[in-house]
Amino acid sequence: MIYGRDLLIERDDAASIEVGEKVTLMKWGNVTITKKDTSIDGNPVLYGAIDESDKDFKKTKKITWICADPETTVEVTLTEFDHLITKKKIEENDDVKQLVNHNSKIEYTAIAEGSLRSIQRGTSIQLERRGYFFID
Repeated sequence: MIYGRDLLIERDDAASIEVGEKVTLMKWGNVTITKKDTSIDGNPVLYGAIDESDKDFKKTKKITWICADPETTVEVTLTEFDHLITKKKIEENDDVKQLVNHNSKIEYTAIAEGSLRSIQRGTSIQLERRGYFFID
């Protein structure tokens, strides 16, 4: 695990955190948020002080993170698939062509730990809070 001064967290997590709130950085410790800004691209930017001696993780938001170091991260394209049929049970009179989900494939770019560079094609992995993926 690579630790650093600057971290990347999920945008939705950052938006939900308030100044003065204590959150838990998973597998590291608690941070109290001291300031919240918005970057020029509209993303929330948080500032905080970590207290590794604070072991009270109850009632805190649990935040997954990676170190924001371009030398140790990698940009990846994630592909997710939704249900192909939009109805739970197809009836005899249903036109199946009308029930096809034409937007079942979703692709997006994410930033991940650089260790993903060394994973072999054909391997299945779990990305925390994202799901399971097949490396191709």
